Amino acid sequence: MKRKYIVLYIIIIMLNATVAYSQIKTTVEGKVTDSENRALPYATVFIANSGDGTMTAEDGTFSFPTKKQGEVTVTTSVVGYKPVSHKITLTAKQKNAVNFVLEDNAVNLKEAIVTASSYGSEADKGVVITRMDVLTTPGGAADIYQSLKTLPGITQVSESAELYVRGGDPLETITVIDQAVVYHTMTFESGYGGMFSNLNQSVVRSMFFTSGGFSAKYGNALSGVLDIETRNIPGRETYNVALSMANASLTVDMPIIEDKLGGYFDIRQSFTRPIFWLNGGNERIPSSPVSKSGTGALIYSYSQSGKIKLFGTYAADDEGVNVERAEYNGTFNGDSKNTFVNLQHTLLLSDRIVMKNSLSYNRYGNTWILGVLDIDRADHVYNFRNDFEYTLSGSAKLLAGAEYENRRITYEGRIPGEDYDIRPGAYSKVIDAALQANRWGVYSEYQMLNPLGLDHVTFTGGVRHDEFPGLKQSWTDPRASIGYKLSGQSVFCLGWGIFHQLPDPRLYAPVDGNPDLGPMRAEHYIASYELDLGEQNSFRVEMYHKDYKNLPLESDITNYDNSGHGFANGVDVILKGSPSPDLTGWISYGYINTKRKWMDYDSYTNSDYDITHNLSLVVKYNVAEQWQVGINAKFATGKPYTPVLSSTFNTTRNVYEPDYGTTNTARFPNYKRVDLRLTYFGQLFDKYSLVAYMEGLNILNFTNIFGYSYTPDYSSRKDILSYFGRRMIVIGCSISI
Repeated sequence: MKRKYIVLYIIIIMLNATVAYSQIKTTVEGKVTDSENRALPYATVFIANSGDGTMTAEDGTFSFPTKKQGEVTVTTSVVGYKPVSHKITLTAKQKNAVNFVLEDNAVNLKEAIVTASSYGSEADKGVVITRMDVLTTPGGAADIYQSLKTLPGITQVSESAELYVRGGDPLETITVIDQAVVYHTMTFESGYGGMFSNLNQSVVRSMFFTSGGFSAKYGNALSGVLDIETRNIPGRETYNVALSMANASLTVDMPIIEDKLGGYFDIRQSFTRPIFWLNGGNERIPSSPVSKSGTGALIYSYSQSGKIKLFGTYAADDEGVNVERAEYNGTFNGDSKNTFVNLQHTLLLSDRIVMKNSLSYNRYGNTWILGVLDIDRADHVYNFRNDFEYTLSGSAKLLAGAEYENRRITYEGRIPGEDYDIRPGAYSKVIDAALQANRWGVYSEYQMLNPLGLDHVTFTGGVRHDEFPGLKQSWTDPRASIGYKLSGQSVFCLGWGIFHQLPDPRLYAPVDGNPDLGPMRAEHYIASYELDLGEQNSFRVEMYHKDYKNLPLESDITNYDNSGHGFANGVDVILKGSPSPDLTGWISYGYINTKRKWMDYDSYTNSDYDITHNLSLVVKYNVAEQWQVGINAKFATGKPYTPVLSSTFNTTRNVYEPDYGTTNTARFPNYKRVDLRLTYFGQLFDKYSLVAYMEGLNILNFTNIFGYSYTPDYSSRKDILSYFGRRMIVIGCSISI
């Protein structure tokens, strides 16, 4: 039945596309800028009294077909600016140029839509983090998640790519790709988290990350959102081949019909053995981790107001890591396969309404084996989403939408009966559980400039409702923010909102969980000040408070209940800029104080994510015309952990049982790391673009640990080094044809 509806949906879209394409006769093109000649992206441009029109690209340009002829009125509008109309005469089979210059309407677009805690790749969405920032940040491996970890609001809990946002578990932050929520976005998932993103930065058109107080558009998330939009039809045919000590990749852009049909794909294969051969560490890796992935899209623009995009990713990995524990030394073996497919349809319904639809499927499966642990997990997700943007006037916009999600998660295998005994043949529990959850949600949000006639004020208010019929769970979350423009360059913003999310699906297993567990709740309070210091230069300071309620907590009666609670307070600061044409970078600092009582905590204490101080400094300097040197320096307070005080020999199971102290009352040593990157931008044979680089990871060879290994009776211990607990050198290059 699902397949029948999907096929019907595609047929309807293609029929519309055929009709629209057959009517193309005349083209209207031009550019929309503000009074200072800055491009205005995402402005609507349309012919009055018709459905012909489009939205401007990131550079402010537009082009759309029409069957109209003779004199027409072309109008453009965008929130925060006064609408402008021009009359032009259209002639069949002729390109007609018309440009617009818009005057701001008391305050500009940026303050109208920017929310507290936001970072994006677009100039109108807070502090800007560009694709080039992701590509050239030292130690980031050109990975979106690793690069985002240099921003405030994300704590350095581990060296994985997982995002620990303002005292929250990684599960509290969701990733959205072209409207679709993707639950598994990383390779090499293990107990320490995933290492890298499945999504290569080369396919990203824009990204928007918020570490709190986010829009009502997003649901079933407590802490943060990473919203990614993939690229559209490429402008020219290109081929890029990259090779490093860690992987090889091929990226291809293929325009098929100019501005109508095209696509791109990226395939890569990792082979990490050369890194371990050069830098050491083979003693921990019996078989070097390997992965393969592919990402691609096919885009059909059947008119300048309608577009279809089929986007997909596939990733598979396999890893083996030696694990030393008090009771057992063995090898952790893990593998995973991940497939994501999304069909997105964008259409300008009228001169003021834009509609976006998304239909997606995500399938993930993995296996973890270590001693008695042998567990298979599978996750299947179907998602449909429909979003509308309605421009009410030059100073108001209404957002609304709905989504439906069908998710089935299964767990099969064995898990240790006691966390201190993972030996083969040890006491274990058999798991055969499935969680089937259907979710639907609706939201509405209103954005307005100068509400009630108050100059220099912006207001955003929204409400969201989510429903899980099978679990008999539902909630309604109001959210709001208000901003005040203090001067031409500075804005003060207050944000507030209520957020709900279901706990980890694993906790719903009947054997050792609670199928009746309720949703977690967080309430955000945010105050921020942002100063625009000119193009590519900005400063922001932000204070926040998060109040957690209804967190899952172990129970002697129901395994888990919703009696857990906690809080997170903090301050985030970032200064990003380019003091000179050859020098760019940013410095960020975050202070956090967070406590919880949840899961197996025996008291209200520091949470696992209480990394008090987080400091990042990223600097890139062009030392010559073709050479750039970059540095990424990090400092973070040591992670809390629960100390082992002594041990007792368990004669029944023939193993020492550790006696733990109070939860999270000890800390690992502070985390320190400096990465250095030297990059060469040149040409090969005076024809092909060449980028070559050499990176030194943890170049000062700081000792960073993420755990301890104990002797069998827990009388002594030794450090377990982090992934980058020793100095490593990586060399690579890429060629574009």
